Amino acid sequence: MFNEYYARDISKKRRIVNKMKGNSGVPLSPPPYGYIKNPEDPRFWVIDPEAAAVVRRIYQMALDGYGLAETAAALERDGICNPTYYWRSKGTNRGGSKSTVEPTKWGHTTIKKILTTQEYCGDVINFKSYSKSYKMKKRIENPEENRAIFLNVHEAIIDRPTWEKVQKMKKGTRRKRPTVTQEPSVFSGVLKCPECGGNLNFHFNQGNHDIRFFSCQNHNSGLRKCSKTHYIRVEFLEQVVLYEVNRLAHFSNEYEDDFIKAMMGQSAKVADNDRARKQRELDGLLSRDKELDGLFERLYEDNVSQKISDARFAKMSQRYEQEQGENAKRIKALRLELKKSEGQRMDVDTFLETIRRYTNAAEITQRMVAELIDHIDVYHAEKKDGITTQHITIYYNCIGAFSVPDRRNIPAAQITMGTRKGVAVSYSPDKSA
Repeated sequence: MFNEYYARDISKKRRIVNKMKGNSGVPLSPPPYGYIKNPEDPRFWVIDPEAAAVVRRIYQMALDGYGLAETAAALERDGICNPTYYWRSKGTNRGGSKSTVEPTKWGHTTIKKILTTQEYCGDVINFKSYSKSYKMKKRIENPEENRAIFLNVHEAIIDRPTWEKVQKMKKGTRRKRPTVTQEPSVFSGVLKCPECGGNLNFHFNQGNHDIRFFSCQNHNSGLRKCSKTHYIRVEFLEQVVLYEVNRLAHFSNEYEDDFIKAMMGQSAKVADNDRARKQRELDGLLSRDKELDGLFERLYEDNVSQKISDARFAKMSQRYEQEQGENAKRIKALRLELKKSEGQRMDVDTFLETIRRYTNAAEITQRMVAELIDHIDVYHAEKKDGITTQHITIYYNCIGAFSVPDRRNIPAAQITMGTRKGVAVSYSPDKSA
């Protein structure tokens, strides 16, 4: 009995100490691959140059469109040791199972973990997991809203825009690679339907595999959430996006001051709209939470005065409590997002450097789409007076939708493509700026 009491008391004290350290911003976990403990202050981390170079390579390959298995195979082919053997070669003792595979064998789960580790942005995230009791060794994943997140505590290996773009790419819905063409589209997960908000899925014509196109995923689904196909040919879309990227790059080169001014205005507008939307949602949830408190209080009084039965009271109170619990999680998440957005500003120099790399680009690449484009809204083609018109809106990273003004030295071209016998489509940019 005394042994049991002693173990419980030690566990309780240890939890209190960990809670105090975790809430003060001190990392509770050992440094991930790419970092080592700071020799001057072991509580914090510094970059390990050798491992950090591998981490940067993994993120760059993700931006270039490489999958997890392809990245793992490339690292193995180049003879790079996996994290377990790397730590062992440096004399670092890490817990967990002792791997018996070859030192240069990388697993796709290891690559995935590296690509989802937020600490590479310089952040510290505590309380990722917890145990219910000191008697249980199993760790349980903690919901994100219950974690303690401290931004920019140590030097970043991966800049935050790159990390966020990789997360967005991994979350995008992507079709399985076609067995005939063996090539996915660079726009998979990027095209959006403005009507239902769903993704556009990649397809190819069964009779002619050279005909590749996108259409709304919710149009042909059983629920029929979308009333239109939002069909668009891949070849035509590639020409349009390449044309607009070249125009944007030339505008940034020829009219740098005007571009910076417009870009900062667009960035501020996008950020303000996003914050306003989140604030409206937060205000609505707070109002509903207060309303639920009043409903629960009246419900209790009605039960005490026997206006409603105990069974009815239990059923309704359970429903109110469930809704209030879900709202509380969302309220905490929104407050955290609003707090993060307060200190975020777009790096104008970084975006300028990125867009200028694609001046006179000859083709669309996975990396170009990942670095420049957030998403593309594809509207359904509408026919009026014998002319069919389809609107496309490109939303760039940080600045949102941006129409390049008509200026001298900005390239202009007529994009025309035949779709079937006797039918051709052409593109003209939006003149509104």
